Amino acid sequence: MAPPLLYRDALFYMHEPPDHHVEGPWRLETAYRALAESGALPGFEERPAPPRQRVEKELLLVHDESYVRLVEKLSRRGGGYLDADTYVNTYTYDAGLAVAASVLDAVREAVEAGRSSLVLARPPGHHAGRYGAAMGAPTLGFCIFNATALAAIRAADLGLRVLVLDFDLHHGNGTQEILYTEPRVVHLDLHQDPSTIYPGTGWPWQSGEGEAEGTKLNAVLPPYSGDDVFTYMLDEALELALQALGGTPDIILVDAGFDGYRGDGLGLLDLTTHAYQAVAHRLRRLGAPVVTVLEGGYSEGLRRGLPAYIAALHGLGAPRTDEEPTESPRSVWREAEENLRRLKNAVKATP
Repeated sequence: MAPPLLYRDALFYMHEPPDHHVEGPWRLETAYRALAESGALPGFEERPAPPRQRVEKELLLVHDESYVRLVEKLSRRGGGYLDADTYVNTYTYDAGLAVAASVLDAVREAVEAGRSSLVLARPPGHHAGRYGAAMGAPTLGFCIFNATALAAIRAADLGLRVLVLDFDLHHGNGTQEILYTEPRVVHLDLHQDPSTIYPGTGWPWQSGEGEAEGTKLNAVLPPYSGDDVFTYMLDEALELALQALGGTPDIILVDAGFDGYRGDGLGLLDLTTHAYQAVAHRLRRLGAPVVTVLEGGYSEGLRRGLPAYIAALHGLGAPRTDEEPTESPRSVWREAEENLRRLKNAVKATP
């Protein structure tokens, strides 16, 4: 069997902030070094981003042209800020196109050769909606173009059963907005309670509209959720996702955020390598090719969570395992069970 692909390109590093910012090129350096130290890299076939010219028109499937042109114009003028969180520099537009081209190429490889991939890319994309900031969020949350939503639609156009899984700390509001009326794609998103963190979206009752009702699943994790609550919610919500899908997926697109790792810096989840291994083991059992796209992760999540996920998903490398799984307080369990009840009720109410 051909090895999994690793998409890595110089453009992904050239999207640089004009001043100090938590989302910078060093994130890819940290991630790549962590994979190297774990011993995973020899198991990948590395590939640069493919030609990106044709992706410009493809982006209009998920973004309004006014937003795409805004990013292009700001980038060509040398950069600036789209909002208080999200910067653009000279290379941002091209880097965003390169990310989208890489994810689309990864889907092609999954379809034609059954190969899985890791797209080690930035700028990130899961908060980017049709017109920019999505579902009423105050900002784009560091994101530019939503490559995963685009790839999901293209995979569905091929007649595939598509599962999108997002386990970033923050709700993938851009992905959900774009796919909200798309019945061919099931989107499962595990994230910290929206009332406690950006972008303030991703409630259990936000389950899709029209024919897509019941295909958007938000599994809400209370602050201080440990590995036990995370794994419980993952198992329960994944079962609902497979029911909505009508069987096992033909392809799985993963927006992989490692910012839920304990001490990573932006949130209040208490996850360790055990949580990310749990995700990977369950995806592997489904038997479909997995296209993983890097989203969040700003310190320990990249150093420890990413190699743990990759090792469990692809059998590559040997991540550090010198930690015990975290246990959640009883109050967190009660809140998580109530969130799950709300999610099941939302799905049950689907016509």
